[in-house]
Amino acid sequence: MATVNPLGPLTPDTLDGLIAAATSTEYETWWGRVRSSGYCAHPIHLTRTQGGQTTTLYARCENRRETACPACSDLYALDTWHIVTGGLTPDRMTDATALFLTLTAPSFGTVHTHRPDASRGKVPCHPGPPSLCTHGASSVCTTSHVPGDPLLGSPLCAACYDYETHALTTWWFPALWNRYVRTLRRLVTRHIPGATVSFVKVMEMQARLAPHYHAILRANSDTGTGIAGEALAALATLAASTTRLDIPTPGGTTTLRFGTQTDTQPLPDGKDTRRVAGYLAKYVTKTITATPLPARIPAASIGLLPVGEHHKQIMRTLARLATALPNEYADMADRLATLGWRGHTTTKSRTFSTTMTAQKQHRAAWRAAHAAPGDAPEHDETEGAAEWEYQRAGHKTAGHRYLAVTAALTRRERLRTAHTITDIAPEAPRTRA
Repeated sequence: MATVNPLGPLTPDTLDGLIAAATSTEYETWWGRVRSSGYCAHPIHLTRTQGGQTTTLYARCENRRETACPACSDLYALDTWHIVTGGLTPDRMTDATALFLTLTAPSFGTVHTHRPDASRGKVPCHPGPPSLCTHGASSVCTTSHVPGDPLLGSPLCAACYDYETHALTTWWFPALWNRYVRTLRRLVTRHIPGATVSFVKVMEMQARLAPHYHAILRANSDTGTGIAGEALAALATLAASTTRLDIPTPGGTTTLRFGTQTDTQPLPDGKDTRRVAGYLAKYVTKTITATPLPARIPAASIGLLPVGEHHKQIMRTLARLATALPNEYADMADRLATLGWRGHTTTKSRTFSTTMTAQKQHRAAWRAAHAAPGDAPEHDETEGAAEWEYQRAGHKTAGHRYLAVTAALTRRERLRTAHTITDIAPEAPRTRA
């Protein structure tokens, strides 16, 4: 997934809108609404009329993507962090074992890659004697690619690359995970009687634009005896190697599986919880492409998009599959912007920890309890109270958005600085009562 500057370019029009907003006589009223929305970059405008007076407020857009809204993406990442850490607390880890799991998609062809080596410095992408593939393209790349190189993830030969299986794997990846979980739970029940498995996982797009999963698995024992981390890791790896999913293709059927690069890292006694939670939370705010794309992309317009040829070829494959098998894949035509991904970025089993909804309710209750005198309540429970009505979404100008996003980024840096100071500050000396 790509990371870009959420502020966007400071164009003359944006600068004019910024100055106009900052010098407006309604600035304080507008800024109060922006602040109440948490400096949302694309707030929802809600109004209600009661007693002849119209009240307007801004609600969060709740977009998880940092490029769309840094403020809401930070909140989504924080919720993910709490979901992860909530599942690794001492009370949940009683007679339990947890491990960090990474599952990848299989190879669809050789792609350009970044190969860092601490001892030798830069390493060539695909070194070797000169050779050609069956299509006449070079099978060798001696370039030492650096992070951010637009070639990273693209195939050495597009004709050799299996774009159809790539697109189908992305489309069915959530179903492949569901099959994996069922397989793992059967294996755990068979080999560790009385154990139950729960999880939380996050999807990340690799440089080659294929999905892979980072997950935390937790196995709790009902027998009062602990579960060996090595045993759980072995079963997780075995489940990944045996999980299969048969799906329809234009040529008949094919069998999907995970890649061979299954990685398991035990988390003994809940250690490194903060690090792992931060690792997962980091990925939920990323976007697939460096350039924002419209939600709906006509197949005829794929060639006009400001993305690489690898992106376009994946989109063309999705459009072709949607036409070839409309009963199965017609919806692929509506998923071109996500490159065929149709699942949630973050999912969890019901028993792993808290939920996103519970955290939203907790925040709403806290705000209501700590509201300043004179603040309007979020919900008026008096009889006959007017309902909030949707008016529109977004800021009036690019300048208004620039101010809100700047404030969100500034607030983020202040919070990070405060956390850093708290983490490195020496512990205060204790005194005896």
